[in-house]
Amino acid sequence: MDELKAFEALVRGARRETPPVLDVGGAVLAGIRAGYPPRLLPLSIMAAVTAVAAAVVLALAIHAVVSGSDPQAALFPMLEVSSL
Repeated sequence: MDELKAFEALVRGARRETPPVLDVGGAVLAGIRAGYPPRLLPLSIMAAVTAVAAAVVLALAIHAVVSGSDPQAALFPMLEVSSL
């Protein structure tokens, strides 16, 4: 029980403290007003790489669906017997 009372005292002390007041809005608005150009090149490169990866996965998925339902069909190719 002593630990619980110590914890409650710690909570009461924390509730009495006031958090520091930080104003970041002024700095953000000053940056917007200064007109810094946004850096879109890294985001554009990442979007292009992601689009290529998605296209490859889509092509593989379409190939898997169209190739048939038997997963061993590629292992045993059909033999044409025309000389019988």
